[in-house]
Amino acid sequence: MRPIKLSLFVLLFIQLTSCKRIEAKLERLARAAGITNESTPEAKPKTTESELTPEQKAMEARVLNSAIFEAAAPAPEVPKAIPFELNKSAVVSILGYHDFRERGGSPMIIAANKFRDQMKAIKDSGIPVISLSDVLAWRKGQKNIPEEALVITMDDGWEGVHTYAYPVLKEYGFPFTIYLYKKYVNIGGRSLSWEQIREMMKNGCEIGSHSVSHESLRPKKSRSEADQQLWLLGELKDSKEFLEKSLGISCTSFAYPFGIFDDSTTDTALQVGYETLVTVNNQKVTWDTPLGKLGRYIIHGESDANFKLATSFRGRGDVASNRFLGSTAKDEKGNLLVELKPLPEELIQERQPVIQANLKGLGSILPETVKMRVGGLGVVPARYDPVTMTVSYKMPYKLRREDCAVTLNFKRASGQPDEVVSWRFKVDLAAAYESQSMAAKP
Repeated sequence: MRPIKLSLFVLLFIQLTSCKRIEAKLERLARAAGITNESTPEAKPKTTESELTPEQKAMEARVLNSAIFEAAAPAPEVPKAIPFELNKSAVVSILGYHDFRERGGSPMIIAANKFRDQMKAIKDSGIPVISLSDVLAWRKGQKNIPEEALVITMDDGWEGVHTYAYPVLKEYGFPFTIYLYKKYVNIGGRSLSWEQIREMMKNGCEIGSHSVSHESLRPKKSRSEADQQLWLLGELKDSKEFLEKSLGISCTSFAYPFGIFDDSTTDTALQVGYETLVTVNNQKVTWDTPLGKLGRYIIHGESDANFKLATSFRGRGDVASNRFLGSTAKDEKGNLLVELKPLPEELIQERQPVIQANLKGLGSILPETVKMRVGGLGVVPARYDPVTMTVSYKMPYKLRREDCAVTLNFKRASGQPDEVVSWRFKVDLAAAYESQSMAAKP
């Protein structure tokens, strides 16, 4: 007999026994008081109360002292999960570089000082630089990324990456990805060594594959369709396995050599195990961009054209043509040039805040040039008060993401370049939802 059935049987037995004992006592009391049951012509036979055996008494005690008769404790209140809203309006620009030297000289070589100037412009702009793995996690719905962001990549594996670019990227804390091809790794000359690669991996460098031979993946007339597919599989699979075994990593990104590919190449690469594939098309990455066709802006030598295109988001202007003011910039007396509310990186509980910027510290502003952009909304109808020189905007709905980015454009005088102040604040969603839940309770 199962334990639960045995327990029920014991309980019923004890209850029946107890009922008989109680019934016998009641009957004795009634006779002593002279009370008889008139409806019953014949008196019931006298019953004797049977004593419980020691075993029955012990069993009765165990049952009565158990938790079977206790009131069920209320289930602990489970805190509600904080709703997660994926930011599908984010836009990413991927920059593509090749080699670096002290001086330029060709479209594929960037002068060291020019690269530093570009990275400084990005740093001053406040546009976040994120890793390619962050982009993949975003596309998988696992995390959010900033409303506007940049990714830095470098192809081929030239030693100049380690000599000139890496120190700047490390200084600014920018993550980056290098795409290596098997035949040009650790072979001496101007190729990166394993030691250099591993050093960079400790400081924000991710590794992608650039094939085995760096040949165009376009089909050749000299190969049959079967031979072409077999060769293509080797270029994709062998390079991936080579890097994974040599560096102890999972290699999930691929850069098409020369940017040449077709749907068959993309399908094969995805089947091999790559999750992101980058091109050389001048296109920004959005939520709808296929992961096998992520556009990149290849930066050529002394030309700034692609750099400007890449760093210009939604008509705001590129980082080279704007003058960026730090959100905490001060004058010679130590006063803030722009007073912001909420403060940069401030954690607030108000989900529908008023966003403000007081520009009085700048001296003069052309009112018609003032423009505010809020992450997820774009340009908003902010109000500028020329008397107090304050720009303000009340959020029309409750924020549902933890991070909010704000950009303010303006000019101090006609003919001058736009000046830009960018900052971010955070919303304590956990505290906000807890306060809301407490307020709703009676």
